[in-house]
Amino acid sequence: MAKDDEIILPKKKASSRSASVGASSTRGRPSPSMIKLMRITRIVGILLGGFVAMVGVMALVGLATDAFLVRLLVALVLVVGLPAFLADRMLKRTNMGGGLAMVADVFAIILLGIALLVVAADTMTRGLLAREGDRYARSGSRAMARVVYFVAGVSPVFPSDVTPAAAGSASAGASASAVPSGAPK
Repeated sequence: MAKDDEIILPKKKASSRSASVGASSTRGRPSPSMIKLMRITRIVGILLGGFVAMVGVMALVGLATDAFLVRLLVALVLVVGLPAFLADRMLKRTNMGGGLAMVADVFAIILLGIALLVVAADTMTRGLLAREGDRYARSGSRAMARVVYFVAGVSPVFPSDVTPAAAGSASAGASASAVPSGAPK
């Protein structure tokens, strides 16, 4: 093989790298406003993703039991345990620092990922979430039922929402009936 066939790459100077690192020590650090935005994003991701993931897991466990405490405990173990386990594995396997900020990022990403799956699998989760909303309506938690119905993409009809003219034909059940948002009421 001839020496002309080899590709020769230019060598980098070590002094230019050390001079650029020493010259701007703040280049790698985000600004205070960016840090504030990152914290707000983490908090919103954990709260919103955690709520939707929690309701989704509770709805899934609701296939086996209607007991609120059982559904809540299983959902808490899965929704908190899975991101905690993955954050622990990431901290042990990588040399990256980050500590609590990295753990919060892992929680936000995992919980938002689960929430995205719950919402994206609309045809499979709509019925599960509507039944979860029915459970909340039967227990008397109308606000929580409305939020779960919203996540499910259905419009609830509560007995007290029915007009007096239509009350004669409506059942007087304690639960709300979920009407798909595209269907006529």
